[in-house]
Amino acid sequence: MSQNQPPRPPAATRRAAVSAPAGGHLPPQALDLEAAVLGAALLEADAQRTLLATLSTEEVFYCPAHQQVYLALRDLVQAGDHADLLTVVAQLRHRGTLLRVGGPAFVAGLTQRINSAAHLETHCRLLQEQHARRVVIRAGTELAAHGYDDTRDPLELLADAQAHLTALHRTLETKPGQTAAAAFTPTFERLAQAVQQQGLTGIPTGLAALDGLTGGWQPGDLVILAARPAMGKTAALLHFARTAALDHGHHTAVFSLEMPTLQLMQRLVASEVPGYSNSDLRRGNLPGGLEQVAYVQQQAQRLRTHGHRLHLDDTPGLSLQQLRAKCARLHAQHPLGLVLVDYLQLMRGDQKGNREQEVGSLSRGLKELAKELNAPVIALSQLSRDVEKRGGEKRPLLSDLRESGSLEQDADCIVFMWRGEYYKIAEYEDGTPTADTVLFDIAKHRNGATDEVIAACSMRRGTFQDLATTSAGF
Repeated sequence: MSQNQPPRPPAATRRAAVSAPAGGHLPPQALDLEAAVLGAALLEADAQRTLLATLSTEEVFYCPAHQQVYLALRDLVQAGDHADLLTVVAQLRHRGTLLRVGGPAFVAGLTQRINSAAHLETHCRLLQEQHARRVVIRAGTELAAHGYDDTRDPLELLADAQAHLTALHRTLETKPGQTAAAAFTPTFERLAQAVQQQGLTGIPTGLAALDGLTGGWQPGDLVILAARPAMGKTAALLHFARTAALDHGHHTAVFSLEMPTLQLMQRLVASEVPGYSNSDLRRGNLPGGLEQVAYVQQQAQRLRTHGHRLHLDDTPGLSLQQLRAKCARLHAQHPLGLVLVDYLQLMRGDQKGNREQEVGSLSRGLKELAKELNAPVIALSQLSRDVEKRGGEKRPLLSDLRESGSLEQDADCIVFMWRGEYYKIAEYEDGTPTADTVLFDIAKHRNGATDEVIAACSMRRGTFQDLATTSAGF
């Protein structure tokens, strides 16, 4: 796409567009490219489609007049109408912005000396880069101003910064689609990898039967682990965290809104050292006194030598923005392999309104976080009391998820935990005794089958194993 001197916006618009900030530096911009891509879009339908697919917001354009032309063009295309010089002028008049941009002469000037749209996509990418720099400058300026405000919470400042960068990332991550032919080879490379890993393509769960159904916790997935109280949700969360961080070397972040870090560590120690329950460690019930403390410490050394991969955060009332900011900081230091949240209903959402809307915004935010990190996010969730009112085995259903149908919609995988032993039920349907076991019921699985897995568990120590290996460590 070749062009000569671009049309000049009216004086008032031009002054508004190029006014320099207090520091005297002119914001990054490329007015000639802006005029060129709009001119090409006014002449060719293919250019319109490329422009709108690549530049998703008018803010990519620095000049206000160019923003208005973009909006008018987008309105016409979205309405299914033909967009050209005459219809865009008419749309600007309809929007009440025609005189503001400089009238029909300014719009017509955009189309002068435009030969083709051969390099349109490249020019759009260059405009994105200029927009990115402006966003970073604006965010930095705002944060610097807020930093001098003693009333602002520093964590909120970090969350605001992360929100700015996340929005920028969404703007820049637009990428062209692929043909089936181009995706053919990578598809079979992934298949070969899955065969070599015997179907384990994600983060191992520590339970072979559960890995067989899920392939491990998959990158980018939001997993909801839901149950009534006393089913062992927190114990299961710590089991998955230990497996990922200590057994397989993945950096793992646990955000506990219910339990302080020292209590989490007591549970982790109990699961690492055979013969001692969480209650024993909490009450100091060690027959050997201080010598026994030294023994337990020695047995739990794995938490010291590999514990740098397991990050524990007990910030109460954690907001979604704070969670994303904390994960971004950890991810920048070492890519996170797994994020776990205990539990979703204790988090604060960014959306104001009723509780159902707030929980809906939380579930959407957690799913976005999983995609941003390309790591699985497991969030614990409480179930409603309707489970207890139900007759029979009191097995949970998807309708029992508390406060929001968005959890069912946004989650890639929903796993219910149920212990028949708690409800005085002696056997499962297949005849397996319920004593010291837990049933993982995969009620929703976007990328796989729904089924049930029975695992051995010790609620005293917070450990889980496949039924076939219960002789070791129980």
